[in-house]
Amino acid sequence: MEFLKESFGGCSVYNTETRDRVAQFYRIVNDTTGKILHRVFVSRAFLDDHAEAEIIPALQNLGLLLSLRLAGGRPVTVRPQIIEIEEGARWN
Repeated sequence: MEFLKESFGGCSVYNTETRDRVAQFYRIVNDTTGKILHRVFVSRAFLDDHAEAEIIPALQNLGLLLSLRLAGGRPVTVRPQIIEIEEGARWN
């Protein structure tokens, strides 16, 4: 997702679709250290609820970038109307 690449300079963004196809999974990795900084699940319901041109504005309105920074190493899930930060779990 170009939006994430532009928002996290010096990082690479890798994405895969989950096996059950209910979400797109993104890993934001620091290019210098190789450390995974953030993990984001974007639910299929969110993607289905927004036309392609609406996705970035919807992510901005939900506050995705702030949520990722607040989450630190905890996983983040984007649902149609909310962003959830996993409590307690750290993946780094």
